[in-house]
Amino acid sequence: MITQASVAVGDFVRADADASIPEGIYRIVGRPQNELVCLRVTDDAGERASTGELVRVDPDDYAHLEPATEPMMSALTIMKGLLEGPYWIVRSLLPF
Repeated sequence: MITQASVAVGDFVRADADASIPEGIYRIVGRPQNELVCLRVTDDAGERASTGELVRVDPDDYAHLEPATEPMMSALTIMKGLLEGPYWIVRSLLPF
């Protein structure tokens, strides 16, 4: 369980299945009065992802959050990025 005072912007938290937000790992991106604003950083499979999903967590749901570590990218995701990078560099240089 966390409290608003025990977390800072940039910390990671895990929401369990009983929370009002989807289960997963979130990064705290804001702390307005009496709530947390969190960015979901994992997909449904638990892999690191850029979801763009922002949620607000009310104090009633703090009991369903626990501190978490930053999720790491899988080796497959890293390899995919290494292979796609050169393609997009060449593609950006083409006139069409």
